[in-house]
Amino acid sequence: MGFLKTNILFLLIVILLNGCGRSIIKVATKVDEDPFQMFGKIPSRNFFIPVDASDSLKLLWESEVYGTFPNSSVSIYDDLVFVNDLSGKIFCFNINDGKQIGKLKYDGAVYSTPLVFKNIVVFPVASDDDDETELIFYDYLNGKEQESIEIPGRVLTEMIAVEDGLIFTTEHGSVFRYDLNREEIWETETKKPTRGSPAMKDNIFVFGNDDGEIIVLNSETGDSIYTKKIGGQFYGGFTIDQNIIYAGNENGFLYAMRLENGEILWQFNTGSRILMTPAVDDKNVIVGNLSGKLFSFNKQTGKLNWQIQLEGVLNSTPLLTNNIIILPDVLFSFHLIDKETGNVTRTVSLDGRAKLSPVYFHNLLFIGFDDGVLRAYEFVQ
Repeated sequence: MGFLKTNILFLLIVILLNGCGRSIIKVATKVDEDPFQMFGKIPSRNFFIPVDASDSLKLLWESEVYGTFPNSSVSIYDDLVFVNDLSGKIFCFNINDGKQIGKLKYDGAVYSTPLVFKNIVVFPVASDDDDETELIFYDYLNGKEQESIEIPGRVLTEMIAVEDGLIFTTEHGSVFRYDLNREEIWETETKKPTRGSPAMKDNIFVFGNDDGEIIVLNSETGDSIYTKKIGGQFYGGFTIDQNIIYAGNENGFLYAMRLENGEILWQFNTGSRILMTPAVDDKNVIVGNLSGKLFSFNKQTGKLNWQIQLEGVLNSTPLLTNNIIILPDVLFSFHLIDKETGNVTRTVSLDGRAKLSPVYFHNLLFIGFDDGVLRAYEFVQ
């Protein structure tokens, strides 16, 4: 009997440690005037940092979440690093040493990068069984959930933080805007399946759907500005740069379109499905496809600068610096690639599939791979 009691007690401890109960994040922060608040940092999505990067890296710390990452990224506020996983967890780490500050556990999966505001983190938990999402507002200063709002439809794409709240799409094509008081500002129904992440610039909210359309809304009111049929299904994300929309589709085409009216300026057939959100710098647009090809184009003309063939699948958005591209590869690695020539200067092996889009912030490079390992590196000059 004593043996049985011991086993039962051990089982209960394991259950608690594995987070079947909702745990806590409770920590104070200083005001951060320039946080890494969302996927791509800003609503238009920016994956370029104007620094000269070395191809020599030093690992500073490694932490584990014991889950599977989607193709999202970390978000950062002050010295806090937040990351989501597909088992319904949100983790918070100290940026300096990688020590876990806390975690939250919900039933479902978190596909979207958490949005961080001062004292608040917002994230959607998509149900595994039902066609709905819990939109969670969590006060990490006081360590308690403010509210859980039931949203019809699953949220599978990246959200956008605005000054007073957030905007997001659901799989059914509904678009919602909420403020930080947890009040719904507007809802727009497009009634078309939507699986590509949106972008926004100057109150113009843009996303694609399964019918190959781009939908453009006024972010203040939710009213339609225009809808335009472009091509195949849009499963990848959108990037906006200098009033040009860049997006790839299921047919393997990369498009450059005018923000004001959706006019196609140029297009290129990469030959295979594109799930990656394009990365744009001052001259180029970089995109990869599921056959392992990476392309560099002149962003104004669409002229091909170069293309290279890699062995793995490319679906996580790379990070661009002045001189190198940092590219995750699901074949257990990430690559450092010369931006001018496309030559791979170094490949860093990982113990799992590279998943998170790399983030460089506060002089640290964040890389995430399965099963749930987050690393922080620094460039060694």
